[in-house]
Amino acid sequence: MKAVRLHETGGPGVLQLDEVPTPVAGPGEVLVRAHSIGVGIADQLVRTGRYPWMPALPSIPGIEMSGTVAALGAGVTRFREGDPVVVSAVPERNCYAEYLAADADWVFPCADGIDLAAAGCLINYRVAYRILHAAARVRAGETVAVVGAAGGVGSALVQLAKAAGLIVIALVRSPAKAAFAAAEGADHVIDTRNEDLGERIGAITQGRGVDLFVDPVGGENFAGHLDLLAPVGMLVLYGLIDGWPPDAVFRAQRERMARSPAVRLFSIHAYDDRPDVTGADLALLMDMIADGMIRPAIYAEFPLAMAAEAHRLLDGGTATGKILLQPGRTEPRIAAPAG
Repeated sequence: MKAVRLHETGGPGVLQLDEVPTPVAGPGEVLVRAHSIGVGIADQLVRTGRYPWMPALPSIPGIEMSGTVAALGAGVTRFREGDPVVVSAVPERNCYAEYLAADADWVFPCADGIDLAAAGCLINYRVAYRILHAAARVRAGETVAVVGAAGGVGSALVQLAKAAGLIVIALVRSPAKAAFAAAEGADHVIDTRNEDLGERIGAITQGRGVDLFVDPVGGENFAGHLDLLAPVGMLVLYGLIDGWPPDAVFRAQRERMARSPAVRLFSIHAYDDRPDVTGADLALLMDMIADGMIRPAIYAEFPLAMAAEAHRLLDGGTATGKILLQPGRTEPRIAAPAG
């Protein structure tokens, strides 16, 4: 079978299409034929060698996949060949391939009527759901600021926050992304390249600040976001696009103790031993798709052989929505710009 592998870390060009043996479903495993494979921040961090859970090389990246059951290993009885499924491969990865042999506990049925391309976006929605409802435990009426609101997880955060009754402030970096975030339902949109973030959040919240600030970037500017929080507000870091924040974050919290700011690190790896929680989350999210409460926004669908191009698009920061790899596709499809 064809698989995209990393033999070294670096730019998108290190993603190499290789011919490798098709895996076999062992006892307790399901062989899944890939339909849609998610491309996201975790893959970018693995590719550049910055992921806290780096695999040994060569390695097949990718933590999320939708597809159909191709074969069942001994002892697996809850699926049949041809069933549509979603795979969460957060610990093991290996999704950038035509086939994946996965532990049956981490393979979940795709509900009737759910498009397999949309299902390929569901792990992003699961990350967003857990940030809102487990890490932050949001309540209706609270205000949330979402950094990177036009990305795969960012757009999921916007949609799920609106479904939870939150007031959503989308932070983006271009007029096209601003138009996209507004169309996704954000109550307010701030183009941080052209507007002062502190001034705009102050005006929107009448000087109170936001109850929740969700950031996938980190880096040197992370601690400064504490000044954007309302009293007893929370700053959540779930990605490392600009690397780890400086060690002085706790000092910055101490200096603002009168406003009781919280800082929380979030990783979906916290649920690496909870397939039951994953399955419940995915079932809930599929119900929300069926009810029209959320709608995965897909920006681009690439053939598997164009994984490097997919990562160049991810690195360029121009995509609005999710980027997918599809082994069955022969030509790329890219959405028209928003607005």
